[in-house]
Amino acid sequence: MIGEDLGTVPDYVRPSLRSLGIAGFKIPQWEFYHGRVTPGSEYERISVATYATHDHKPIRALWRDAFGHPTSTSDQSRFELEKIAKFSGFERQTDPIDFEKHFYPAMMEALFKCESWIAVVMITDLLARKYRFNVPGTAAHTNWTRRMQRSVEELRSSRRERARMQLIRELLEKSGRI
Repeated sequence: MIGEDLGTVPDYVRPSLRSLGIAGFKIPQWEFYHGRVTPGSEYERISVATYATHDHKPIRALWRDAFGHPTSTSDQSRFELEKIAKFSGFERQTDPIDFEKHFYPAMMEALFKCESWIAVVMITDLLARKYRFNVPGTAAHTNWTRRMQRSVEELRSSRRERARMQLIRELLEKSGRI
């Protein structure tokens, strides 16, 4: 069981969930207290860590907004990515940072290494996709209608996706989550 403790909740909610043995969420870019991103090693064991829920932009979309196609939310996207980078122990580089080669492996490894009982990755983050299934606060007819663009068989036939899943498997093994 997971308790909904995201956003602004009364002070008693998280301690009450813990006392009942109910896991709460840990979203690394939101675990920012006293001027620092909370390291995954400090997460309570009875928690579920994830970078995003159905209400968030996928990480690849944040990257696109921050570095690819500037939008009105580019500064916010950059801020979110900086917090994920700090959580991941990712150091700023003077060379251009490649999402696939540098950032993706670092952020996935950090999530899997955290102390949370469960680490969950949205399918869009797992596959490094930009599209969303839901845009909260809208009554758009497109919410909850999007489907994966490729079948599992098509994903399996892709050398790139097989390499990504091999990386994920290695990171899961390294973290002891397999």
